[in-house]
Amino acid sequence: MKKMLTVLPLVLFLFSSVNALQKGGGDSERGRFYVIGTGPAGPRMATLQALDTIQRMNTIIASKDHIELFQEYIGEKPILFDPWAGLFDYKGKFFKELSRQEMAEFAKERIQTRNERVELIKSILKKGQNVGLLDSGNPTLFAPSHWYVEQFNPEDVVVIPGMGSDAAAMAALGKSVIPAHDARYVLQTSPVYLMSPMMGGLQMLKDLSRYPTTMVLYNALGNPQQLFAILNTIYPPDIPCAVVYWAGYTDKQKIIRGTIANMGPKLAKEKEKYMGLLLIGRFLEGKPYESAMSQSQSEKNKRISHKK
Repeated sequence: MKKMLTVLPLVLFLFSSVNALQKGGGDSERGRFYVIGTGPAGPRMATLQALDTIQRMNTIIASKDHIELFQEYIGEKPILFDPWAGLFDYKGKFFKELSRQEMAEFAKERIQTRNERVELIKSILKKGQNVGLLDSGNPTLFAPSHWYVEQFNPEDVVVIPGMGSDAAAMAALGKSVIPAHDARYVLQTSPVYLMSPMMGGLQMLKDLSRYPTTMVLYNALGNPQQLFAILNTIYPPDIPCAVVYWAGYTDKQKIIRGTIANMGPKLAKEKEKYMGLLLIGRFLEGKPYESAMSQSQSEKNKRISHKK
């Protein structure tokens, strides 16, 4: 009897914890909005936490591709909507192809669509149910899910980490990104933030070019010849480059290699303009890690020598 009295509170605690988790957390009256990082290439590259979270959701928000990839874990759960439909296209056209008038109309409709969807999600959370949005790769790096996330109170949002396409691309290349030769930092961004006239033009890129770096560039394949024509005026032409297309996909992954001098024409021949990550730097040649360690030891020896 004494053992039963000891075990019973533990059982009740575990039951209440599981129930609270299913309801979305400590507040059993309200659900949570989960942004689930799914990795770059389906369940095989998703974390166990991500797969478990998908299974625990009451409702799913996902694109057609995500639904197909994660059907085993989604099961019969209702699909609320495709989160990206209408956010990057308007009347059958990609937003970059729109006229000035169409862009103005698109901007208004885009916000209206987003706001309507946010209210729909909030109405489900009020019922104590959890909603899970499936976002590719790392859900905090160039992740469009934040178009929704920032419309919620922080306590209503749970972000489940996922492996980014950068990790898959780096693994495909099999090189040490840093330490790498004399590289001082890794830059992860999109060319628009370094080159756009609205962002200050090329001055920032020129300033950064004074220091050896490894660059990981997203959304960089739309106009590769123009991009590399600019890079060629700032960086040495022999710096190696690589694009990893469909990183992590065993049946689609492909690597194109070159230099700043010749990469533009090579990439211009490729049809894929979105699902690729551009990496630039000396890390792509030789033994970057060993070289960096050797340079570090050499500098250390010099300091010791000076002290004597």
